[in-house]
Amino acid sequence: MFRIIARSLKTGILTEAAPCHAPSSFSFPVMDFSRCVACDECAQSCPTGAIQTSPRAPGRKTVTLSYGPCIQCGECVSGCPEQAIRVSHDVEVAAYTRQQLKRTGLFDVDPVSGRWVFREVELQEGPSIEESAARLRDRIRGRLGRSLHVRQVDAGSCNACELEIAATTNPMFDLERFGVHLVASPRHADVLLVTGPVTRNMEIALRRTYEAAPEPRVVVAVGACGCSGGIFAEGTYASVGGVDRVLPVDVYIPGCPPRPQAILNGLLVAMGVREAKAIPNEIKAT
Repeated sequence: MFRIIARSLKTGILTEAAPCHAPSSFSFPVMDFSRCVACDECAQSCPTGAIQTSPRAPGRKTVTLSYGPCIQCGECVSGCPEQAIRVSHDVEVAAYTRQQLKRTGLFDVDPVSGRWVFREVELQEGPSIEESAARLRDRIRGRLGRSLHVRQVDAGSCNACELEIAATTNPMFDLERFGVHLVASPRHADVLLVTGPVTRNMEIALRRTYEAAPEPRVVVAVGACGCSGGIFAEGTYASVGGVDRVLPVDVYIPGCPPRPQAILNGLLVAMGVREAKAIPNEIKAT
């Protein structure tokens, strides 16, 4: 017993004080539209269509980067000849809508050189992050307090997201210090934490789980598959697609899989304690 106490004192505190920074390994891509020439190389290298280019009008083109289907493979970073895409280690990437996971740049043709030239970042349609945060706070005001009971639902994932969710309970991240507790029944849950593309076999079970949860029930989609269907096509014989194809989603946590820090941040957003950022500051600055 004394040996265990002595070892604990020697080891000290390992829990991260503010789990909002990822280690120096690959996370989400960040696009500097001012350096981009809309050459389509990054879009062609992306295996999930997270980067797309499309003509908008004669002499005008758009380049869109979406974190929803992004699996953080890094192909776009190595495939960009202009080095307009770099890596962000920001894990505060939760969003309230799919649209907030996107950033679109508008490009015009230079009449002299014939090259595509960045003009501006396209304004997002739908509610802003601030408006979405206010709506969520209005729904949960006075009900959740500063504690949260979470029921995790695997709707068809590969279990990578489950491993990261399990990691949030270890001594390094310790989600219970934030008042977040995992529960066994949706009848005791404030939040449904849903992973994976919704398979046809799980669609009815997911709906029934949602109906069993008491109001105000909050739905959090975890991972690229949960946010958008990921690498699995939507509307096939086996998969419905992202969680929002079946349930109304309140918070999206992208990633393949999202880091424990990102999951914790998303849960704090779901509690209304913290607002979503959706896209790292590096993109906003461009």
